[in-house]
Amino acid sequence: MGPGIPDPDGYPYPYLADTGGVAARRYHARYGSVLPAIDLAAGNTPPKRHPGAPVISLPFPPFLPSAPSAADPEHLGGLLALLHGVTRVDWTGSGVGAGRPVPSGGGAYPGEVYTATTFGLCHYLPTDHALEVLSEADLRAELSGCLGRPPERQPELILLVTTRHDANLARYGPFGHRLQALDAGVLAGQALTLLASAGARPTAHTLFADQPLGRLLGLDRESESVQVVVSSAPAVVPAPTGPLLGRHSPRSGFEPVPVPAAQLVDLLDQAAAPVPLDHPGPAGPHEAAAQLYCVAGRVAGLEPGCHWRDPGTGELVPVAAQAAPRQLFPPGGPGELAGFEAACAVLIVGDYESGYREHGDRWYRMLNLRAGILGQRVGLAAARAGLGAGLRCDFVTPRTDRLLGAAAGRTALLCALIGAERGSGTPSHPLVPAGGPQ
Repeated sequence: MGPGIPDPDGYPYPYLADTGGVAARRYHARYGSVLPAIDLAAGNTPPKRHPGAPVISLPFPPFLPSAPSAADPEHLGGLLALLHGVTRVDWTGSGVGAGRPVPSGGGAYPGEVYTATTFGLCHYLPTDHALEVLSEADLRAELSGCLGRPPERQPELILLVTTRHDANLARYGPFGHRLQALDAGVLAGQALTLLASAGARPTAHTLFADQPLGRLLGLDRESESVQVVVSSAPAVVPAPTGPLLGRHSPRSGFEPVPVPAAQLVDLLDQAAAPVPLDHPGPAGPHEAAAQLYCVAGRVAGLEPGCHWRDPGTGELVPVAAQAAPRQLFPPGGPGELAGFEAACAVLIVGDYESGYREHGDRWYRMLNLRAGILGQRVGLAAARAGLGAGLRCDFVTPRTDRLLGAAAGRTALLCALIGAERGSGTPSHPLVPAGGPQ
């Protein structure tokens, strides 16, 4: 159900024409809030390539002794490797896999990353660690002109995250469209963290003219579209610090042991820091577009049950004493087992209705992008604390919303299970040095 392919009620989603939220509401009711029948045998579509485009191979390991900017391709390689590249080799029960610094639903990686700098417009090839040169022209002014709220000054670097519409639909059906928005948010969250760590002041843009922006990138709007744009004036390529390299999904599961409440509170504080978006988000209950909840199972110093994080004080306020992480998931499934083992579940809860009046159908994507950004922050904060974090969307939405006791109109968008990873974790070999620039 890609753009231009209507659902049975005649409303396309993702949208081509805005319907004031009607298409998004119907999509979510029919597909976005209902667990899909997953076809595990189905494959995901391969990453995009541009046959015939000149290719610039980037140095690997990509970190250089100087303090470079984004003014040439080689100096940009470190940022791209830590954003979307292959940074490790993992050994799992199903064989050897290429590990990336960000998670993706079902390992589909529907996102594509484009860069616009002084030397032109390029497309990043993650497995090759290379750039395809699509144009040698400096298109930053034209791209910035497509943004609803362009930066005051021309950015040194523009990152554009797109999604391949059919990337995961064979496996997840139309539910895959929501996963694509979350995945794009995860990439945006990683980009914001990387650029901020380099001393830059990045902004994530979700308000833009879709079709003009797509034309500048040469996209076929039926198969690929821009999800989010990140503008920045980076100072240096960030060094590969532990959390950026160490974050990974705990494939070995969790040790059923408690974590300290202070550690959890600090993790939530890091995730709840202001997000540099081009819109503040409409005011809703508690004056925020997205809220953090915690369902505690084994948290030393915190009573089991569901707690809401008060954004004003940072305190965890009890809301449901009987909730347990495993109750969020279908009985007998992998989510229930992971929820039983994990110390707690952190849930990102948002309000769809609060944004449709101002932003129309686009708000559905905007809110899931925000959830992806927060989910990636949770994962990085957990890595800093030496904990495992697994992002999951296989919770039962109506049951989860009831357990959370969320305010009217709010619903769970994304879940992160947190805990101590079992044993030494999945065997892994890093491909990027962890000690900073070499």
